[in-house]
Amino acid sequence: MAEQQFQSFRLADTIEEVCVRTLNTTAETDDSSFYMSLQDIQDVFPNALRFKLNGHPIPFLADPDVNRIQPWRIAFYRDEILDVITGTPLFSGQNSQGLPLSSTNLVESSDSSLVSRNFKQAEMIKSDLALSLEKHMAESKEYSQEVIQTQKQITTLLLEAKEKDDKVLALQLEAKEKDDKMILMQNQMLDLQNQALDRLAILQKHAHAILVQNFELHEYPIPRLFIILPVDQSKWNPTKILENKFRFHFLCECGDHTVEASKSSQNQIHIAKHEGYEIRNGTEFFRKYGKYMLILMRALKMGMQSVSISVPHIPIQQLLDAGIEFSISYMEALSVEYPGLNSFNTIDDYEGLEGADLRQLGTFLQINDQDRKLGNLYRITIETGHVKWVCIDHFRSTYKEKEQMAFADTVAVNGGNYDSQLGRVTIELRSRIRAEEFFNALAKARHVYDLDITFPSDCTRTDLEAFEKALKKSSVSVLRLDLQLFQASTASKLFSTSTRYEILVRIMEHTSMKMIHIVLSKDFIKLHNLQPKRSAHLHKLSFEMALESVGSSDLQAFVNSFKANATLTILNLSHNWIGKEGAQALSEALKTNTTLTTLNLAFNKIGYVRAQALSEALKTSRCVTYF
Repeated sequence: MAEQQFQSFRLADTIEEVCVRTLNTTAETDDSSFYMSLQDIQDVFPNALRFKLNGHPIPFLADPDVNRIQPWRIAFYRDEILDVITGTPLFSGQNSQGLPLSSTNLVESSDSSLVSRNFKQAEMIKSDLALSLEKHMAESKEYSQEVIQTQKQITTLLLEAKEKDDKVLALQLEAKEKDDKMILMQNQMLDLQNQALDRLAILQKHAHAILVQNFELHEYPIPRLFIILPVDQSKWNPTKILENKFRFHFLCECGDHTVEASKSSQNQIHIAKHEGYEIRNGTEFFRKYGKYMLILMRALKMGMQSVSISVPHIPIQQLLDAGIEFSISYMEALSVEYPGLNSFNTIDDYEGLEGADLRQLGTFLQINDQDRKLGNLYRITIETGHVKWVCIDHFRSTYKEKEQMAFADTVAVNGGNYDSQLGRVTIELRSRIRAEEFFNALAKARHVYDLDITFPSDCTRTDLEAFEKALKKSSVSVLRLDLQLFQASTASKLFSTSTRYEILVRIMEHTSMKMIHIVLSKDFIKLHNLQPKRSAHLHKLSFEMALESVGSSDLQAFVNSFKANATLTILNLSHNWIGKEGAQALSEALKTNTTLTTLNLAFNKIGYVRAQALSEALKTSRCVTYF
């Protein structure tokens, strides 16, 4: 059965397709046997009378006697867009296409009748809307009057009730004036006590929220517990508090996840073993984090002794020895000296810190670029998937030191880098043998949360499957996977069409994954095959693609997948022969895609016209920021 054909027609900015009919003939069909009837066209464009192609008029088909074939029809023009003409200037006795004047008048009469009927319908609708609006306004006015009347009645009743209450109150005040004075004094004392208890409860509530707050890996790049402490207590000046020097200190978040029966006394939130950091832009720092630190320091000073909440034990004496009382006095003095910081003591409205606040914290600290140790703390992930920052002693009690050293050696042999404090690995696999060693080590490593890995060009399906299995056993939740080195000749032999995508989809569906970015080669050109069935656990999924020496068929397949793709963010099409057709197809795709941010078209022969079309498409998209 022959494939159905369609002819494109354009009227102003509207382009529609009309079904192409075929002459009933037993001979082999070609373009000359296809046609479109005027009636079919007018079903789509009711006012269509004649047609043009590239500015030239298109004649209606005629029989050998030069009589127009009934019903009127025109020939099929494959891969062309025909312009629709809805009116034409009249000549004596006929129109510009040779239509009889009577036919033209008939069309004009039909148009006039249609316009008249539409006008009457519009007038009827307008009249109905006016009546409906008038009725609605009348009802609204009546309802408003009723509401106003009711409000007046309520106000009158309230005033009467108030007058009666005032009279009763006056009588009571006169009769019990002396007793009330005594009660007032007692109530004032009770209020002060209740306010103190309320402030304590609010303080404990906010401090508890701070201590038990949990963050996930991708939003927790820096320790979350921190305070300020005096540089030298022996030089403390109580008369000029604001002239004393302070430094920023992180706290170790040890707790249940680091508890050992023989060392329970060591499992306490404590000051990290670090000299601390100088603070820059102090006014903005204290405005942003001052209330947080003051709540935390006051709670730490009290030891959080409350039966209603449960937090890790806090060594009060260590904090007192470190001068936490001086820190509290300093911040209270700041709130008095600077009006912009006077909200320190008002903690009722405290809302806590978010991941964005923590990520910005580092900008206020004087951190040595050569030694970003972050208070000598190590980032770990507990069983719930949340992150804690602990000191080296608690880190070693959580992870076996020999296993960590063995894993670090494996990464180093492969030329990679392992940041044990952040649990981050950056590695470029050099061979299949080394890759297998790394996969085995990754499956056993417990302290790897962030992985940036580049596969070699000689990797196989087996290697990628081994990586997927190791990843499933690991603690990795942030992954950047670079498959750009895959060669077309190798991949086409070693990967089936379905398998090459299925392995990546399985990686995306690992529930431990939170953020994934994959750099793809042209062997993964069908982006619609990279859609995981389960993705609720993913906070971010993005792709980067580098297509080199791509053919026209592959480019068209990619463009079709790219149009509706919501994950591709970077596209590199440099050093290709895209050509006019490819540039046009890419232009259309860019108009609908909403996620691409970076596009590279260097070293392509596109031509001025298609380049201009691409420019217009990029203006429409407004997503691409680097071109």
